[in-house]
Amino acid sequence: MTRNGILKPIEEKIDQWIYYESNNPKIRYKGNEKLHDNFRKENDLDCQLTDGDLKADTIFSLWLPLRFSLVRLNGYSILNKIGNMNDKLAFLNEFIKHDIEKFLPVNEAIVEKLSELFCRGMKRENVMILPHNSSINSKRGLPPYYDYMPHFLHECFQGGSFAKAMYFSNDDELVEWIETQHLKMFFENEEIKKSAIKDLSGSGNVKNNIPKNLEVMLKNYIDVLKVREEFI
Repeated sequence: MTRNGILKPIEEKIDQWIYYESNNPKIRYKGNEKLHDNFRKENDLDCQLTDGDLKADTIFSLWLPLRFSLVRLNGYSILNKIGNMNDKLAFLNEFIKHDIEKFLPVNEAIVEKLSELFCRGMKRENVMILPHNSSINSKRGLPPYYDYMPHFLHECFQGGSFAKAMYFSNDDELVEWIETQHLKMFFENEEIKKSAIKDLSGSGNVKNNIPKNLEVMLKNYIDVLKVREEFI
């Protein structure tokens, strides 16, 4: 990728986020399901990549790797002058008014890996089809899960927050879903069990998505998508 092209996938995804959040229906979902669902089918990348499947969901959320990278390279004191990072849309709306290379220098290894992750993260290999109850989509993005796949998978095994009849009523059902969705690469030696879930963030805890080494975490994410690409 050329020097000028390194930031292109990141800018493209930011534009997608801003468009979606700015134009989605601003009325409650209940009672307006068709309106919300049609907008999502037509405008949500996950749905677009899966022929409008409303159970489609991103495997690796790209916002947190971007946020981690910005913080690691700049610090909160600088970023807070742009906007509140806890308000994703408001921050990004202000962020794109700047020369983003100032905050994401293309000669940094972190930025090169972030660019590759964004390239792969906007393709089919970064999309899975969730179980029959799509409410899991929004719940896995909330604290304490933050769309972190190792934590999510951990909670899908019996005894976990998502080990319920409406999601996975038993571990056999979970294993079947993992195999069907080609997610075995999230487990050491592809052995599908709770104790074998990979620590992708390198935090030492599969429930902790904050990386000790951001470059390693980005590489781990990319490696997962490289493998999954072969099955999609």
